[in-house]
Amino acid sequence: MMLSRTKFWWKILSEADAKSIGVGIAAHSGQISVGLSQGFSAVLIPKLLDDNFATIAEGSWIASLGVISNPLGALIAGSTAEYFGRRAAIALATLPHAAGWLLIALSTNVPMLYTGRFISGIGTGMANALYLYVTETAAPHQRAWLASSGPILVSLGVLGSYVLGALTTWQYTAAISIIPSILSLALVKFLPESPAWLARHGHLNEAKKSLLWLRGPGISYENEYKELCGDASIERRKKNSKIKLKTALLLPNVWKPFLILIIFFCLQQLSGIYIILFYAVNVLKEFGADIDEYIGSIAIGLVRLVASIIGAFLAGHFGRRPLACTSAIGMTISSILVVLSMKYNNYFLFIPKTLPIICIGCHVAFSMIGFLTLPWVLSSELYSLRFRGSLGGLTTGIAQIMTFGAIKTYPLISGNIGLDNTMMIFSISSIIGAIFSITILPETKNVTLEEIERRFSSSNFNNTNHNNNILFVEEFNNNNIVEVNKIGIDNITFDISDEGRVIVVKNNQLTEIVC
Repeated sequence: MMLSRTKFWWKILSEADAKSIGVGIAAHSGQISVGLSQGFSAVLIPKLLDDNFATIAEGSWIASLGVISNPLGALIAGSTAEYFGRRAAIALATLPHAAGWLLIALSTNVPMLYTGRFISGIGTGMANALYLYVTETAAPHQRAWLASSGPILVSLGVLGSYVLGALTTWQYTAAISIIPSILSLALVKFLPESPAWLARHGHLNEAKKSLLWLRGPGISYENEYKELCGDASIERRKKNSKIKLKTALLLPNVWKPFLILIIFFCLQQLSGIYIILFYAVNVLKEFGADIDEYIGSIAIGLVRLVASIIGAFLAGHFGRRPLACTSAIGMTISSILVVLSMKYNNYFLFIPKTLPIICIGCHVAFSMIGFLTLPWVLSSELYSLRFRGSLGGLTTGIAQIMTFGAIKTYPLISGNIGLDNTMMIFSISSIIGAIFSITILPETKNVTLEEIERRFSSSNFNNTNHNNNILFVEEFNNNNIVEVNKIGIDNITFDISDEGRVIVVKNNQLTEIVC
């Protein structure tokens, strides 16, 4: 077992993969700003209340305004990624973060805080462009763990926000938080454009150069380029048919992943992941912990960081379904133990007062290996190339509206039914999430993006035995097929209108003929 794991990570870190790994991490650097924004309200609101700078109602708006603008950012990122390229979307995402943090640092009243949080929230919402880029540039064997490395940098940002909040004022915390966004913008210069986006827009030479730079020469690069060209050719022909997004939602390879992702995101919110993240200090206060709330929040931030690293490691070895199921079961047990300890700690003196805090830490840890990370990763995997940018933005926009609703209503719900009953809602939702993971969630580990799209077009996602009878022509001479490569049969998605067609590559130029 140890030897196989060593071989796995040696393969991951080999020279041929080093560039794509570096590109993925550089693109994910923008996630640090996302984490800083997510963790900021947990340290900001208690200080605002202690200084009488804001009321409880205003504090609720300050926390939620960092989320309410996320859908706008998601739609902007989706449109930008689709029409101007993935790199442009990543660069654009850094600007709202820098502007928002600057405005927060200079705030002298609550409306300025509102505005700064709203603007920075736009940048947070644009994070789907980062997942989209990493998903398209990573090799199939890298995609699982490299996409899951984004939450590691988010967790690093959250921990950084907690530490800064404990050591300095919220104004200095905001000012320091500008630095990661500037760093991310500088790193964009070194990122190649997504080969999939270039190929779909007809820039085949640029796509080939980008893919060659990422993969290096070899059979795997050549095969991946052929698949990419074939899929992009079909996508461009479908684009010319001018199918609108509203009509596309009726296609099985669109509405199926859309419905699965919406349910997944809904269960994510109901399990309380983001509520605990945004209200960490307040939740610890409600437990009546004997430790400093800020120290406790830092401890939770550390747990989240370590768990996200473990989650990325597990993503390289296990599929999406077992990770999501394990995550949901762990959160269920943690939430139930919190409820029991809160209800019966006065009756059983042997129950330590720190048990709820430990269980909250376990809840955070289990969320990081599946339920917090996987919906965002899958939103960039499940959709077809043609609608990946726009539908990814729409899906994450809806998810962020859910996040806003959860964060905005939590103080009211918790105040009315109590923290223990709120945690019970979290546990029930997590149980449902475990069932959903086992029965409905598709498995995408080590599956190419083209194969994922093809499977959604069939009646059974897990059925890999399809006979498309499509050939990929490598060489064409005097209208006669000289050499045929069947690599495209299991990796390119076709519909009934494509019957009888072949894709011809000649001198790196694509043409289409009818057999």
